[in-house]
Amino acid sequence: MSIQVKITKGLYRGQPVEGTFKVVKPYNAASGFITVFNPEPVAPAPHNQRIQCLPDGFEMLGEDGEALGEHIVVDNGMAGQGLVISSNYEQVFIQAETEDEAMERISKTFTMLDKIVDGCAKEGGIRGLVVSGPPGVGKSFGVEKQLDVANMFRTLKGGDPKYEFVTGGVSSIGLYQKLYYNRQPENVLVFDDCDGILFEEESLSLLKGALNSGDKRRICWNKQSRVLTSDDIPDAFDFEASIIFISNVDFERTIAKGSRIAAHLEAIMSRCHYLDLEIGSTRDKLLRIKQIIRDGMLDSYGFTEQQVADVQEFMFTNAEYLRELSLRMVKKVADFVKTDPHDWQELAEATLLTRDAKFKRLVEKRNAEAAKRGLVLAEKV
Repeated sequence: MSIQVKITKGLYRGQPVEGTFKVVKPYNAASGFITVFNPEPVAPAPHNQRIQCLPDGFEMLGEDGEALGEHIVVDNGMAGQGLVISSNYEQVFIQAETEDEAMERISKTFTMLDKIVDGCAKEGGIRGLVVSGPPGVGKSFGVEKQLDVANMFRTLKGGDPKYEFVTGGVSSIGLYQKLYYNRQPENVLVFDDCDGILFEEESLSLLKGALNSGDKRRICWNKQSRVLTSDDIPDAFDFEASIIFISNVDFERTIAKGSRIAAHLEAIMSRCHYLDLEIGSTRDKLLRIKQIIRDGMLDSYGFTEQQVADVQEFMFTNAEYLRELSLRMVKKVADFVKTDPHDWQELAEATLLTRDAKFKRLVEKRNAEAAKRGLVLAEKV
C-alpha cells in the first residue's frame, strides 16, 4: 500500500512547502519531520526531502488519495522492509474515553490480574502467566499481594508461603535449581524483571519444558554439574507448579516489530496466559497513581487529607518533568512530606525532577521576580 501525505504547512530548508507527496519515512513527532519523495525537486535538492511540519500541517492519505482512518498507524519497518501500515484502535478508543471510564478500565484489568494469579496458586490451576506493563504501575505489588492472600491460611498456621520471587539475572543452572525447589503443586515461581532469560537459549528451553501443555512436564539437565551433585539435585524431575513472568516488555508489539527475540516471546506466549495491563499513556499512568492513592497507598504515612492531596498534585503537575512516572516516585514524594512537612516541595524538586525542569523553574522564578520588581517600580513612579 502506497502512503501519501498532503502538506499544507511545511518547511524545507527554510522555504514553504505545500502539496501531495509519496511518504518515504513517516512523521516523527519528536523531531517534527516527515520524509517525502519529491518528483520535481529544485536543483540541487534531492528527491527525498525531510519536511518540517507541525501536527496540524499535514494529512496522511492512502493510495486512492482518501484520508487514512484515524486508527491507521504508519511506522518505519525493519531494514529493507519499508513502511509498515497497521491499525491502532486502542488510540481511537482512548481519545474518546472519559477519566472515569479509564479508571474503571484500569481497575477491571487489575481485578483480572488478581483472579488469574489466584488461579496460579491453586493446585492443578493455571500453569503459566505473563504480566506485561510499564515499570512502576504495581505489577509486582499486585502479584505478591494476591499470592499472600492465597497463602493466608497456610501462613496463619505457621507454614511458609508456597511462592518465591526471582529478580534480576539468572543463569541456566540457577534456573534449573529454582525450578526444582519450587516444583510441587500449589507452588508459584515468579520471575520479576528477569527478561535476560529470554535471550539465553538454554534457559528458554528449561522454561518451555516447565510450561509444556502436556500431562507431564519433565525437566532435564543433560550435562555434568558439581553444583547439582553437591545440592543433591537430580538431573531430571517432574515440574508440577506454576510460573508467573512479570515483564516491562510489551510482547505483542515486540513480536510485531520483528525483534530478534520475537520467536522466543512467541514460544512463551503460546504456553502462557498473557495479560497486558494496558497502561501505556501518561494519562493512564497518572490515573493508576490516583487510583492507588485513593485506595490507601499512603495510609501508613499518617498524612492529613491535604497532605495526600498535595502528593497527588505534585505528581500530576510535574508529570512531564519527573525522572520516572511511577508509584515508586509517589513514595519518594511522600517520604519528603514525612521528613519535612513545610519545605518538602523544594526537596522533591531538587531530587526528583530532570535537570531541564530544574532550570526551567529557576528561569520562571527569576522572570517572576523581575516582573514583580518592575511592578513595584511602576507603582513608585
